[in-house]
Amino acid sequence: MFDVIIPTWNNLAELKKCLHGFDEQSFREFRVLICVDGSTDGTLEYLKNTKYNFNFEILTHLENAHKGRDKTRNLSLEKISAKYILTFDSDVVPKSDLLQKHLDLLNKKDCISVGEIEYENCKENFWAFYLQTRGKQKYKEFSEMPGYYLNTQNAAFRSRYFIELKGQDNDLSDSYGGDDTILGYRIDEKYNIPAVFNKDAVGYSRMEKTLNEALKQMREFGAVNLKIIRWKYPNFTELFRYDRMESNKLRHRLFRLLLRKEIASVLLKSIHFLPIVMKIKVLHFLVFLSIYRGYKSGRY
Repeated sequence: MFDVIIPTWNNLAELKKCLHGFDEQSFREFRVLICVDGSTDGTLEYLKNTKYNFNFEILTHLENAHKGRDKTRNLSLEKISAKYILTFDSDVVPKSDLLQKHLDLLNKKDCISVGEIEYENCKENFWAFYLQTRGKQKYKEFSEMPGYYLNTQNAAFRSRYFIELKGQDNDLSDSYGGDDTILGYRIDEKYNIPAVFNKDAVGYSRMEKTLNEALKQMREFGAVNLKIIRWKYPNFTELFRYDRMESNKLRHRLFRLLLRKEIASVLLKSIHFLPIVMKIKVLHFLVFLSIYRGYKSGRY
């Protein structure tokens, strides 16, 4: 019923917890395709000498090369045989009923079932806190959303969509960002199906990335993949606010005057002391500023 696709790169300890979570699933009709992205931490040796109470297959690049998450997930394309796929990240631990909750929704509606990620340290980690307020979190449970809110950390949908689209877009670079968004956009555009926030399909994780590290990745996204998306998908303008980055309208020019390093520095120093509502607004501003700086300078 499900092929679970898990890319992994040098995070064996987290992968073990993830796979243990699938060993505890209440729904048992699944196979796991573990896509190893050139790991050098003993992942391959561990998998070759370990058994679980489910079938799994190990997929690698030629000569165990490291090629990035998207090309690694696409290793699964020739192996998928189940009706549905679940895309899942190796640093997430599935709740025991996760597959059942995805199946319950998919049996009712042809959609992208976008599951929940609960960060166990969102009270201590600013980036985890921010992610719990964005994207699908703006919608109520079981609400329909645009397809571009797909998040391959925890999402399930018909396998044929992934196969017919030839997986994730290989034209995007191996640098950070945009890959999940574009996959969801492509599914929605070709098959006209919504994403649905399936809050009951829960995976647990811890965010180890600091706010500064996350903002650097946002600059990387703006400098590289956002430009590729702008070139390849010119009609996709709903999410990235190109008007604020490119428009000559007075209000957009005035807004861009605020996008200065000095302002970012002040905001980063003061964010600890702000009330929650202001904290979210400041984080959103810092994310846009980082993307804009990368987009305009081409550097990160």
